[in-house]
Amino acid sequence: MAFPTLSALVAGYKVFCIIDASGNWSKMATDVTTARIVQAGAMPIDTCALLSELMSTWNRPDAMEFAQVMVDHIIPPYRALMESYDKAQNVQEVRA
Repeated sequence: MAFPTLSALVAGYKVFCIIDASGNWSKMATDVTTARIVQAGAMPIDTCALLSELMSTWNRPDAMEFAQVMVDHIIPPYRALMESYDKAQNVQEVRA
C-alpha cells in the first residue's frame, strides 16, 4: 500500500487508503505503514466507512443495495439496521 500511495501523492493526487483491504504480515507492519502514509498526506479509511460515504444517505433508490453489500461482505450484523430501516419505511407508508 505504501509505494503506490506515496507515488500518487507525489503525482498530486488526493489519496484514500482502504486499510482493511490491504494485506500485511503483521499488525506492527500495518501500523507503521499507516503512520507513514498519514505523515505523507494520505487519508486512511476502512471499507465500511468508504461505502457509507459513497452511499451518503438512506434517501436514495438504491440504498438497500448498498446495505446488502455491507451485510454480505463487511458487517453481517448490519442486517438489523436494514430491517429497522425497512420497518420504518413500511410504517411511514401505512400512515400516508
